[in-house]
Amino acid sequence: MNVLNIAMKEFYTSVKSKRFVVILAVYLLFVFLIAYSIKGHFLELTEPQVSRTNLEPFGAEGDTYMTPLSAMLLLNFTFFTIFGAVMGAALGADAINKEVETGTIKVLLGHPVYRDEVINGKFFGNTLVLTITILMGYVFTIAFLLMMGVPLDGESFFRGLIAFIITLLYTLVFLSISILFSTIFKKSETSMLVSVGTAIFLTLIYGIIVTLIAGHLAGEMPPYGTPAFETWRENVKLWEQRLRYINPTYHYAKLIILVFSGDRITNAYAPLSEAFSFGFNNLAMLLVALLLPFAFAYVRFMTSELR
Repeated sequence: MNVLNIAMKEFYTSVKSKRFVVILAVYLLFVFLIAYSIKGHFLELTEPQVSRTNLEPFGAEGDTYMTPLSAMLLLNFTFFTIFGAVMGAALGADAINKEVETGTIKVLLGHPVYRDEVINGKFFGNTLVLTITILMGYVFTIAFLLMMGVPLDGESFFRGLIAFIITLLYTLVFLSISILFSTIFKKSETSMLVSVGTAIFLTLIYGIIVTLIAGHLAGEMPPYGTPAFETWRENVKLWEQRLRYINPTYHYAKLIILVFSGDRITNAYAPLSEAFSFGFNNLAMLLVALLLPFAFAYVRFMTSELR
């Protein structure tokens, strides 16, 4: 019961903050601008078809089945690859150390509340905030298409719900990382800077660094068009895949493409069972990236002196 009370308090505090209002407004504004700018494409998309989707900055690509709804949802979730990471990082960056700085943690622990209930409540409260935000974006996307008179299909709607759950899991990874930083750094400003910086680094900068390092590890580039060049290029791709495997952004982008994956032979969605068999390792890595930082944060919070 204490966990629920703390979670709801954290939720109410977060949604009433200026930070949350600004983040939500910016998110919905970007979704609207993106949807409005390509609405003509959706109106012309009368025949769903399988096309190649390349999320190059995140190292993921694959064939996706493009209906008006799946195309819009894929675009929305792709944008959330960066935005969701920053939002998750911003929400948890001061979850613990701000309570210590203001002295409210001593008041809180002065009641019959255990430390594990505090950190769990903080995590679940911010999880609810992220859930509401992603859900609003999902509903907004569907509402926009309906207002334009674009027909929706049930299969894309269902797969969009699966993508919604994966997106929530992805944002929780950065929430978990930022809560860890909140237990490490005493100043909330420092943990906020490091948390948001980590989110930006993993989503925008890490892919560029991977490309540079992979080319170096593969050796000197042979002359273009030779068999040696093809071998070198395959080695570069192999090194890129190895280096990206530790980045949760890569696994999220891969899973989103797999959810909307298409079969060129049948010109329809690929079976979900096939998609999840290919994406099992990606899902497992996201879960590890979520649980590992939170486990460290949990242990540090339980054993640290709060003063």
